[in-house]
Amino acid sequence: MTTLPFMLTTSGTWDQLESDPLAPFSHLDDWDEQVKSAGYYKWGGLGTQDDIPLWLEIYRVHTDKEGSAPCFLVVLSNSGHFEVLYAESAPALMELQSRWAPAIQAAAVTDLLGRLDDSSSKYGFAGLVRKALQ
Repeated sequence: MTTLPFMLTTSGTWDQLESDPLAPFSHLDDWDEQVKSAGYYKWGGLGTQDDIPLWLEIYRVHTDKEGSAPCFLVVLSNSGHFEVLYAESAPALMELQSRWAPAIQAAAVTDLLGRLDDSSSKYGFAGLVRKALQ
C-alpha cells in the first residue's frame, strides 16, 4: 500500500498531499534523476550519511517550478530506510529541521559514544583517546 506524502505547512500543520510530486518520475531507476526531473536540486541537509545513523537531505524546487510543487523536498534517512516529506516554505523547513534536530543530534552522540567504546579500533579519535588514557 502506497500512502501519499505529507507536507509541513507554513502555519505548522501537516497536510497530506493530493499527489506525490515524484510519482510521474517513478519509472526512472535512479533517485537523483527522479528528483531532478521533478524540478528539485540538492539544497542542504542536517547531518550526513557517512557520519551519523540519522540525517535529513534537503532539496529545493527550481524557481521556474515554484507553485507547481512544494518548495522543499526533505528525505529523512537512517542506515536502511528513508521517508520523503515536504515543506511548503523556508519557515516550514526551519520548523521541520528544529523538530528533527534533537533526534539527529542524539543519534550522532550515541553513535560517537559507541565508537569510543569499540575496543577493536586502534585508529582515529577513539584510538587516540584510549592511548592517552593508558
